[in-house]
Amino acid sequence: MRLSKRNAKALVGVIVILGLAGCADYLNRRDSITLGAGNAAAANTAIHTINPFPPDAANTTVVLRQ
Repeated sequence: MRLSKRNAKALVGVIVILGLAGCADYLNRRDSITLGAGNAAAANTAIHTINPFPPDAANTTVVLRQ
């Protein structure tokens, strides 16, 4: 059984489409909003840190020196 050119092109097209469909599963499970987004996991870790500021950060007294 020999494939015609038309059938061969169709077969190659189906193989390419199936190959790209495998990439869609990976891209759907990325840990970011877009492909160009930064490191979301590190950002979430920093946001949920219990006490990220030094103790002096709670001092709200502003002293103006002239």
